[in-house]
Amino acid sequence: MPSNESIQRTIGELPKSSGVYLMKDSEGEILYVGKAKDLRTRVRSYFLPGAQHTPKTEVLLSKVAQVDFMVTESEVEAYILESNLIKKNRPRYNVMLRDDKQYPYLRLTMQEDFPRLEVVRKIRKDGARYFGPYVPGSNLRATLELIERSFPLRKSRRKIEGTDNRPCLNHQIGRCLAPCAGKISKAEYARIVREVTLFLKGKNKELLRALTAKMKAASRAREYERAATIRDQIRRIETVTAQQKIISASLEDKDVFGMARQGSSSAVEILFVRGGKLLGKKDFFFDRHNSEGAEELLRNTLIQYYGSDRLIPPRIFLPEVIGDSETVAEALSALCGRRVHIGVPQRGVNRKLCRMASENAALSLKAHRERQTRDRSVLSELQRAAGLKNLPRCIEAFDVSNIQGELPVASMVVFENGRPRKSRYRHYRIRSVSGANDYAMMEEVLMRRYRRDEKQTGPDVPDLILMDGGKGQLHVLMEVARRQGLLEGADLAALAKARPGGNAVQQRERIYLPGRREPIGLDPEDPVCHLLQRIRDEAHRFAVAYYRKLHTRESLSTRLKAVPGVGRKRSFSLLRHFGSLQRVREATLEELIAAPSMNRPVAARVYHALHKESGQPI
Repeated sequence: MPSNESIQRTIGELPKSSGVYLMKDSEGEILYVGKAKDLRTRVRSYFLPGAQHTPKTEVLLSKVAQVDFMVTESEVEAYILESNLIKKNRPRYNVMLRDDKQYPYLRLTMQEDFPRLEVVRKIRKDGARYFGPYVPGSNLRATLELIERSFPLRKSRRKIEGTDNRPCLNHQIGRCLAPCAGKISKAEYARIVREVTLFLKGKNKELLRALTAKMKAASRAREYERAATIRDQIRRIETVTAQQKIISASLEDKDVFGMARQGSSSAVEILFVRGGKLLGKKDFFFDRHNSEGAEELLRNTLIQYYGSDRLIPPRIFLPEVIGDSETVAEALSALCGRRVHIGVPQRGVNRKLCRMASENAALSLKAHRERQTRDRSVLSELQRAAGLKNLPRCIEAFDVSNIQGELPVASMVVFENGRPRKSRYRHYRIRSVSGANDYAMMEEVLMRRYRRDEKQTGPDVPDLILMDGGKGQLHVLMEVARRQGLLEGADLAALAKARPGGNAVQQRERIYLPGRREPIGLDPEDPVCHLLQRIRDEAHRFAVAYYRKLHTRESLSTRLKAVPGVGRKRSFSLLRHFGSLQRVREATLEELIAAPSMNRPVAARVYHALHKESGQPI
């Protein structure tokens, strides 16, 4: 346990107030972030002679060379700061939540005169109403389909004036009420919005009563076609309602946590209950965390999962007590602007839901561990078959995409323990190569990825670097590895596609390896072959997707550059600001003037040119 003078001096200088402490190693890297109601007492407890710690904490303390701290006004502020620092720095010895995804929500733009519905992945305090999260995202598609058929809100993002001479195509196919052409009043549109809100909040009984009354009124007025439309709308809602299981009679919004442990692994599951209905679930797995108690795992899941960009429900239920639940509840209340209650139910439906979440967590954890066992087996077989010196737990794969040298790009995808780690994927635009020279392009990308400088010892090196290609690509990789000093660390390989017209070996997927004249042919039924194909195909998909994005942006930019006064920089700035050419076209003149790098004369030319092109009235 460290007892150097600087740490002891820091402990003596710590105030007896709330705040956050950061334990760092000799290089200044943050190893652990924690919060405390009393900084001096909490940090000193780590370094008291004879203090009992878990094995993980003992290892942590053996590496600590300095302790920094930040004082906060309250314990609630300390909680929020701790959460932000953990998410930003991802310290090695904090229990980390592997959660690279932003979950989809539905956003109803209530701040607009004619609200519209859109899918977003971040929550903002902008006056809109948010519903969700929808996990998995496939749950959202059925909901959107029903809303578009039954409650045809507008799709356009532009400001609605109600003066258009001709409504859009969505109106003609019954998917929009055409407020842009003045075909529906604000009051009637507001009634439709209220129906959408009732549906998304799960208040279907109230919604069905209102629609039934409207259907009968239309029938009495002999508006039989309108009555039939409402009848079909009622039937669709009834079909969806029958498929939704009500698991809470109170119809409240809440998140319910469950937890399971097996060996050195743990799982935490969250059930998302909205309007009394189970909207979805999310599992988080923690490997090699047998020394942490349930309280620490639950607390770390709470502080890392919830944030200002997530929808925080008014009630959160946990399977076990955590020590500072009141502080956590106050912090979450501050984040979302209303009271949040955190509790551990002892009886009733919420206790049953916690038990159900824990049972599901146990099943998910079992499946997770079985997947890990299978993945480790495949990786071990890959190591054996290719004679690799490392077990390829981390694989980085590269691919190049271009057409005759036009807009050349490259991709790097990362697989950890046989699974994609999308947060570490990278795109590259080729800078130094002109013309169709794939070898030179790949050399540039590899040098950029694995370059070293005088201040750094070099980048983290994976266990295996995989190229899409054959001998030529492998030769480029070996040359870069030699120059960058990677030959002793990483294994190198290239994967060539099967060639139907070739010999017996060429008709299979083949691995080219340094020091071997002939490639290794892979059995198409072998899981090792499937893994390598999946990695290679993912690298190709990622590269092609980026190429198409750039190509589309270049094409759209060309159309904008036809407008006098709009060059490459200004066209890209417009597309970045509005997101697409369609949204540039839908923008008002005032919105174009306010866009970055624009002025009134150029904005007017863009506005008139695009409206003339689309046939819209100016």
